[in-house]
Amino acid sequence: MPTFVLNTNLSRSTIPDVLGEELTTVLSKELGKPVQYIAVHIVPDQMMHFGGSTEPCALCHLSSIGKIGSKPNKTYTKVLFDLVNKHLHISPDRMYIVFQDLEAANVGWNSNTFG
Repeated sequence: MPTFVLNTNLSRSTIPDVLGEELTTVLSKELGKPVQYIAVHIVPDQMMHFGGSTEPCALCHLSSIGKIGSKPNKTYTKVLFDLVNKHLHISPDRMYIVFQDLEAANVGWNSNTFG
């Protein structure tokens, strides 16, 4: 049930549709989770400042039941930063990713919880 939320100050018109698809594929591979459980939310047009500047930037959040910290988060960081930079041209020094390992009992899906 990994979720990846990418907030950015870039306009919707500059975000290619393929980004969501590629994020889903990469997250499935890196986290070892089935594609059908991956949720990606890209939120454009945000009023954001990073380091006092409104130049392109992103604030991201990756959460998952397990897998956060089991493989070094540095691995996920590199892959995700590279993909976002490839499609959105946001410099890696203008982006944060916050990781959150979730308890299965605290995540609901399909009228139930995972634990």
